[in-house]
Amino acid sequence: MVTQAQSEVAGGKLSLEGGAVVSEPVYRQLARVCRDRLTGGGVRPGDRFPSERDLARDFGVSRATANKVLSNLVAEGLLEQRPGIGMFVADNKTLHASLREMESFTGHALALGLKPETRVLGFRRLGRDEVPGDVAMGMGLAEGDEVIYAERLRLADGVPVILEHRWIRADRVPGLRRGDLAGSCYALLEGRYGVRLVGERQKIGARQLEADEAKKLGVGPGSAALVVEGPGLAEDDRAVWYQILLYRGDRYHLENSVRLNRRQNSTEIKLTRD
Repeated sequence: MVTQAQSEVAGGKLSLEGGAVVSEPVYRQLARVCRDRLTGGGVRPGDRFPSERDLARDFGVSRATANKVLSNLVAEGLLEQRPGIGMFVADNKTLHASLREMESFTGHALALGLKPETRVLGFRRLGRDEVPGDVAMGMGLAEGDEVIYAERLRLADGVPVILEHRWIRADRVPGLRRGDLAGSCYALLEGRYGVRLVGERQKIGARQLEADEAKKLGVGPGSAALVVEGPGLAEDDRAVWYQILLYRGDRYHLENSVRLNRRQNSTEIKLTRD
């Protein structure tokens, strides 16, 4: 049984205060204290962070514990170690997917200074009977309708972060080829095909990745994924596509911001560097 930590920062120095008694390893408590401070907006990229010796002294823990905490924070991309100089707050760019407005993964990644990449893993034309039932219903497909199915892997700075399954109405994209999907679907539909997208209907959940999905995303079998799926709608309120997006659970988290009696609420899936 150990004392739960509460952090306080004054002049860049961390201190530990007593609190409720909980059964949690000391290094996890200290890591949470440091992580809350790093993600709470009170520090800036490039600020110096306490060293292993400083953490051990200020929090009354062993050097080994302090080292484990700092190593974990470096692995999470929150800190960076500069050999011979010290520990510093990392420039941890955040890539998010909004659940309240449509946005392009490609465009948003570029806006954040990240290099987007899309790999088309699968591409084929399917009849109505070859489409999963939930997808066909969500798109309102009728007998005789056809879709273009594409499986795509989305990467940011070379790291796979989203595995995407997308079904697009074939009559909306005549002449569509595999290579056309190595970029933004939004830009493709609006720019080449004149399809004005007006909204999406989405549902979100979580599940474990199957072995082949995990391999494509570069994680172990059974790893967690956030799942967002639903149709994208055109001006006539008809579904142009249906998508199932698998977000790597170790890179994304769901963040919800709510203000009482205000309209500034937001829900986002945020990606942080590994």
